[in-house]
Amino acid sequence: MTGLRNGRAPAAPPAGTAERSARRLRFSRRVVHCSLGAVPLMMLLFITVQVLVNASNGVAEGVLAAVGADRPWTAALAFVPAVPLAWLTLWLVGIRLGRSAARPEVVLHCSFALLLVLMALLDVGLWSLATASMWWSVAVLVATRRQAVGYSLVLLLVPAARLVFFPEPDPLLMAVIVFCSCFYAALFLVCNLAVLWLWEIAHEAVLAREAQARLAVSEERLRFARDMHDLVGHSLSGIAVKSELAARLAARDPERAAAEMASVQQVARDALREVRAAVSGYRDVDLAAEIASVRSVLTAVGARTTVAGEHVALPPDLRTLTAWVIREAATNVLRHSSARRCDITLTEQDRALVVEVYNDGVSSGADSRFGNGLTGLAERAAGAGGALSAAATDDGGFLLRAVLPVRAPAGAGLREAAA
Repeated sequence: MTGLRNGRAPAAPPAGTAERSARRLRFSRRVVHCSLGAVPLMMLLFITVQVLVNASNGVAEGVLAAVGADRPWTAALAFVPAVPLAWLTLWLVGIRLGRSAARPEVVLHCSFALLLVLMALLDVGLWSLATASMWWSVAVLVATRRQAVGYSLVLLLVPAARLVFFPEPDPLLMAVIVFCSCFYAALFLVCNLAVLWLWEIAHEAVLAREAQARLAVSEERLRFARDMHDLVGHSLSGIAVKSELAARLAARDPERAAAEMASVQQVARDALREVRAAVSGYRDVDLAAEIASVRSVLTAVGARTTVAGEHVALPPDLRTLTAWVIREAATNVLRHSSARRCDITLTEQDRALVVEVYNDGVSSGADSRFGNGLTGLAERAAGAGGALSAAATDDGGFLLRAVLPVRAPAGAGLREAAA
């Protein structure tokens, strides 16, 4: 996001971006839900195949055969627990995707009980174990680790118990069926996890985009507040100083007081112009005009101001940043010192511009910690790859120093970079 410091307003996001992202997220959730929702449908398909096989053979299996109810139509009784089992499995999918606030323990236990009833009605065979594998591949996505281990052990013990009480079919065949069921369960689980993984990536991407948009808005607000502080703070400090001077001169030197008030009027107009430019998204501080303004304001308060290197050739972006450094330094001189001398120096050192602003009127015991203005200025310098330091000197003065690198080809100096 391009801030005001580049002289352009930040580009607004396209209209409807948030709505499109929300629609895409809802569509992705429906696709994932449908993909995982195919599991209950396959469970019903397996159960239907088992029922048709039993009906075509003219016999019933499982508990129905054990109690003598082995008529062909009794095989259809397996649909009694099968339908609610498929519905509860679909409910588990909704819980995993966050579309249902139901307690997963209740749904898990109820669906597992229905699965055991179904296996008792259909007998422990290829299709019933395939149905159990499909249910397990969804249940472990919702269950805790302990619950998943418990369900797995029970489902593995059911075929063993079947062989103990009913020796047929052949134990080797049962072992093959159990192995195939475990393989299919692992395969279905991997597929479900892959679908959920893609869904979570899409969900996190949308959330990250929304968070990035909120962060960009917050950053732009902070940047604009900092810019307004820099713009208005310096101008109001100059107005206050010149107005105070004009008030003192009003009685003994009316002409000079009038001149100072005219200067106040001009500073106020310049401040209004700069505020309007900042609000409209365009702000470019001219280095030469800023040096002239600083020299005028500091001279008005009785601080002799010297500027060295003001005509050095600089790239446009570096000129703007240098103007901000000088403006903030002069504002600090007005607010926090009683300086009688202020020296501004611009020099080139190792393909970098060094800006130093020194004043000799720092108050004793002054706090060297950065305030809002210096903090914002340090952020500007860091954004350009430079560094800012501000500290009291041994001779009772205060030195603000900024080192701003020049982005130019190797071996090129300030003039080549400016060109």
